[in-house]
Amino acid sequence: MKKIRLFLFAILFCTLFIFTNRTIATQASTENVSVTPIIDNSDITDHFQIIAKPNRMYQVKLSITNFGVGSVKLRVRPTNASTSTEGTITYQQVISSGQNGLRYAFKDMTQAKNVTLAPNQTKEIAFNIKTPAKSFTGLMMGGFYIYDLSQPSSPGLKVPVWLTEDNKAVGGVLVLSDVSAEVVQKKPFINVNLSNNQPGSMKNVTVHMNLKRKGLLELLHLGFKPVNVDQTYKNIAPNSTVPVAFDQQSLPVKPGIYQATGTARSGKTHWRFSGSYRITQTQADRVNKASSNLIPDRTVMYLMIVLALLLLIFFVVWGLWSQSRQQKTRSVHR
Repeated sequence: MKKIRLFLFAILFCTLFIFTNRTIATQASTENVSVTPIIDNSDITDHFQIIAKPNRMYQVKLSITNFGVGSVKLRVRPTNASTSTEGTITYQQVISSGQNGLRYAFKDMTQAKNVTLAPNQTKEIAFNIKTPAKSFTGLMMGGFYIYDLSQPSSPGLKVPVWLTEDNKAVGGVLVLSDVSAEVVQKKPFINVNLSNNQPGSMKNVTVHMNLKRKGLLELLHLGFKPVNVDQTYKNIAPNSTVPVAFDQQSLPVKPGIYQATGTARSGKTHWRFSGSYRITQTQADRVNKASSNLIPDRTVMYLMIVLALLLLIFFVVWGLWSQSRQQKTRSVHR
């Protein structure tokens, strides 16, 4: 009997041990990871800054440490800087050449790498950066985005890499690009997208934007209500989209033509914007299906009920009038 109890106890202990180890292993994330650029002889410690020449190879190194209790597999992905709706510089999006006037993409100048780190392990990783064969002007704001391969949608880490040939500042220029719909934390948004199409960063840009929808319901003041947004962007990346976000307040996105008008100001420089863009049914359906807790828009249904009641009242009145007229006609003929 004792042997059976000991055997069952051993099985239970092993099961708990395996389950505990598996539980611990899933807890690893970039929250427990530290990334440090290895920079020699420079006062800059938070990013790489390279005075580059065409068609040259430059090497940069990152020191990555896992302070977590479980192992972690990371992806270190090169990309260009982009601008968030909050007015900050991010590196989460994959940026390709041609976007917003970008001549060269940083992801084409070096390669992404995977790295696996055991608990309390540090590794040094080197990247070779090959500059374009032709000269470029302004600032190329590239960087490495580091994220957990098992949790790709979770927030990651960034290490900027700034490249310039002449180290001369270039001013940014804002133009109206388009209107799009997207999902943010399972909530629908409509973005009026501006574009900084120059290789120069911008700071402290204030944007005022108005958005309205063109349609029959809007003419009757029953559809999409015109909305305004005032947003200050502390930093805008070179050659990047500048999204101005309109929260749908849990209402579904409606397809149709949207008109955006607005202004932007940076110091003494002013811009004015005006344009009409279409959100297709496919785009609206994609956003609405990915959103949660949407409030159904029953405006059309209520309008149809009112029209049906009006038609019913009309036919009832017309029937009574017709019946009364027939009775008067019969009385005259008698």
